[in-house]
Amino acid sequence: MMPGMNLAAHALTAESPTCLGFRGGVEHHAAQWQGQPVFMKILSSGDPEQQERFSHEGQINGRLAHPLLVPLLERGSHTLTFPFVQGCTLREIIEDGPVAPFQAVQVLDGLLQVLVYLHAQGVTHHDLKPENVMFADNRLETCAVRLIDLGMAHDRQASSDTHAGTRMGTPHFMAPEQFQGVRGDPRSDIYALGVLFWDALAGTPPYADPLGWLLGSRSVRGPLPLPVALQPLLERCLHRDPADRFQSAEDLLRALRSVRL
Repeated sequence: MMPGMNLAAHALTAESPTCLGFRGGVEHHAAQWQGQPVFMKILSSGDPEQQERFSHEGQINGRLAHPLLVPLLERGSHTLTFPFVQGCTLREIIEDGPVAPFQAVQVLDGLLQVLVYLHAQGVTHHDLKPENVMFADNRLETCAVRLIDLGMAHDRQASSDTHAGTRMGTPHFMAPEQFQGVRGDPRSDIYALGVLFWDALAGTPPYADPLGWLLGSRSVRGPLPLPVALQPLLERCLHRDPADRFQSAEDLLRALRSVRL
């Protein structure tokens, strides 16, 4: 592509585009737009179902605003444009080893602040995992947390759910009810956040065979990570029955802030 060219039909004119990858009929690009670095999602598929899901993602992003949520700058018929986050993902951090408990708590605090907001807006993320958590300027602290990718989110305000009845998600981080096709239950995000927290503290998710756990055929779980003070939170987040988990992000945030390491 030539600098300054239109990246897709009805897309924004962006300078110096660099393709970062392709997933599910959507191209990912880094570019310059209106003097700032941006991340662009560009729909390249003509499949009506993928077009509907892309539009659904844009609608959800377009009505949300939170300092720890990467905002939508512009929405075109085939493009979604976001600020480019200069930093790393939580997955990249974990690949270098477990996260120190104090830092992991700061990360969880930031994510819970975002979830409190999302759930109040009627949005369930449904794809919470280390790959979708970024840190501005590589700073592992609450104010640097940036939650990304609402592509699988459920929105109670939407007239329809483009993912209804599907089992879309990442098995390690899917709540059992989400695996069964249940959508829009905020407690599914509580489960996923518990797995993410475990992954950060231990350097690996709790179940080596997540599909076996989700299907109910196997339930061998790794040892609870330290410190002991955080183990009751992890246990409660990971209950198979949503009724046995923390019932809201606010409840979990209060419990987290009451822990003394």
